[in-house]
Amino acid sequence: MKSLVQGSGRKARIPAASVAPVRYMLEFGKIWFFFRLRVTISGRQYLCVSTGPFKLVFVAGAMRSGTSLLQHILCSSPQANPFVHGCRYLTSHIGVYAQYAGSDQLFINDYLGGQQELLAFTRDIIDRLLAETHRRLDRPACLVLKNPELSSYFQHAATLLPNARFVISVRDPKDTIASMIRVGEKHRQAGERSFLADVGRDIERLCASYRQFYLPVLRSLKEDRHDLRNRVFFVSYEALIGDTENVLNQLSAFCDLSFPPGKPGDKEGWRSRIDPENDGIFQHTRWNAYLTDLSGGPISASSIGRYRQVLTGDEAEKIDQICTDIRRAFGYATA
Repeated sequence: MKSLVQGSGRKARIPAASVAPVRYMLEFGKIWFFFRLRVTISGRQYLCVSTGPFKLVFVAGAMRSGTSLLQHILCSSPQANPFVHGCRYLTSHIGVYAQYAGSDQLFINDYLGGQQELLAFTRDIIDRLLAETHRRLDRPACLVLKNPELSSYFQHAATLLPNARFVISVRDPKDTIASMIRVGEKHRQAGERSFLADVGRDIERLCASYRQFYLPVLRSLKEDRHDLRNRVFFVSYEALIGDTENVLNQLSAFCDLSFPPGKPGDKEGWRSRIDPENDGIFQHTRWNAYLTDLSGGPISASSIGRYRQVLTGDEAEKIDQICTDIRRAFGYATA
């Protein structure tokens, strides 16, 4: 596991072929799937991304922790795709797999045969989805995708995507939760129903949500399955802002990407497929509540410590208490 915390270079305390068609063999009346690197569906070839042919990097971490900025930076590499919206559809497939590999696993046997068949079947779906995404994004050498909720299913994502690397954004829980509160306020003003609109300033529920983005990752790293120590890189938002060059160097080595000279986003802006003025997500009252005056702009330190404008002293102290384990894992001090 790689880690860059608070710009200090300290590591977190918690450690973080050949191509052949799909062949179907009928044996004793049961269908066994032998998946290879090429699947042909409706005349189109899909290349299996579990083993190639392009690198795959996912950005995850708590909502409001700087995941979009991290994705923008990674997508500034000429080897990566331009910035695109979050991979919610892919994450939903991983969530379904998590459900039927876990609490509802008894309901899969009649349909697929068992857990190994569920794994193979889900990998096939995700491989086809990522291959089509790769094609639509002009076949970059590295596909960079983001969804904060991906970290909640981290163990299953790592299993389904054995060659993917994960860049996890970390931010002071007080700043993160203060930003979550602001989004909830916007949702209520717009009449949007959401978790953040409903939770209001319930600090215990907000802390539980924040923790759930990181605990699955830290538990998986502790178990050290799927070679995760070499597949996960933590980046604190504060380090990304305050020690950008050092972070870029480490991200370049971890993701095997090169970046243009200079500070990302400063001169020519970000590489993006999104036109904010004509984008349905940007115009939607639920999703544009997540935008701030910094969204899509150059790297800025103005949001660091902004919790002081949003939280009371008691709220800030309570967040530090509830999130003690996360703060310690990533090297954050108390208020």
